[in-house]
Amino acid sequence: MNALADPKVAAFINDHCIATYLKVGTFQIINGQKVGGNVASYFCLYDGSVLHAVPGPVDADRLLSEARWAVETRKFALTRSTKLATGEVSMDRYAKEVRKAHEERLRGDDRPFRGFNIPGTVEHQQAEAHRLLANEALEPIEQIYPVVWERILNEKLSNLPVAQR
Repeated sequence: MNALADPKVAAFINDHCIATYLKVGTFQIINGQKVGGNVASYFCLYDGSVLHAVPGPVDADRLLSEARWAVETRKFALTRSTKLATGEVSMDRYAKEVRKAHEERLRGDDRPFRGFNIPGTVEHQQAEAHRLLANEALEPIEQIYPVVWERILNEKLSNLPVAQR
């Protein structure tokens, strides 16, 4: 399940995002294939503050949907927090709009999925990410990724090198 290999996902990400990665867990590469480990995707502002998170591996349609939501949420929050006369952006207002967007997803106003209350499902993980970001909107990725990794995905942080066999 490599959502980033899907051409429509890759095109959207390339057009709207800057992609990078950080290894924070352990896995092995056996015969050229990744075995074990987990993944989380983050959509951040230029300064590394987290706008949205997608915990766990998801299919191409889900990642594309979440990426579009993140881009549209960013645009809406920026518009609502910018003084048109001066172009000045209120980051407090920006964070309030992002927080509100995550709260709406939690309430189900914009939830494109079912099963959000069943622990261990992709939907539950996503609901937990919305809950986290409704409380911690636009916090630095350094503060958010350990919570997503350990609390939502139940993984251990590790900076051990990748084992190859």
